[in-house]
Amino acid sequence: MLVEWPAQLRMAGEFNGKHVLDVGCGTGNKARYFAENGAASVLGIDASAGFAEQWAGHATCSNLELAQGSFETLHTLLQLQHKRFDLIVCYQALMYARDLDGTVNALAQLLLPRGTLTISVPHPFRFAILKGEIEGWQHGFAYQQTQPYRYPSPWKPDLLLEHAMPRISDYLNAITSAGLHLTACEEPIVTDELRTASPEKAAWMDRYVGIIVFQTDLLSDRKDRIKDGT
Repeated sequence: MLVEWPAQLRMAGEFNGKHVLDVGCGTGNKARYFAENGAASVLGIDASAGFAEQWAGHATCSNLELAQGSFETLHTLLQLQHKRFDLIVCYQALMYARDLDGTVNALAQLLLPRGTLTISVPHPFRFAILKGEIEGWQHGFAYQQTQPYRYPSPWKPDLLLEHAMPRISDYLNAITSAGLHLTACEEPIVTDELRTASPEKAAWMDRYVGIIVFQTDLLSDRKDRIKDGT
């Protein structure tokens, strides 16, 4: 959090008075941060029933709504019908989408004109290193293997995670094909504060890189297409 959240927040940009959608909101804590720090309204969506069980504590936040739903069901969620957002954030979740291009396109369709979509994902190079350690693969070969891969959680080794392994180019191509413009990209580095507060996490980031964050907005022709309903 000492490295990831500040970078995610910077790349979200100004959200005061804006309508925010958090897709893959997890516990809802970051969605609540936006709600309590100036956003006009915040809708958080996550597919996990386990996370949904933790949402009761957010009931007192009047401008925050949380709902269960997946990337694949965005177009059917009642909470999203006839709604558009100034800011959409998707933190550490997009790699779970079954259809990366289709999902980014669906998110782009939920943006208002001049809206921003901010995406953070585990850095793809992290998995090239990890698969090299587990499988004995060379890093270049491992990086090119984009199919779903199962691996132990770095913080809960008994928990196995599985998702697709997009490359940086896969994310960028999904962004541009959705009519979005990449405005900034950040790869957070280990800070002195992190080395002091959490040397274990700092050592892990030195080994596996961490995350990458993309900030995008709508191209003018995409705004026209959305306005025209095409």
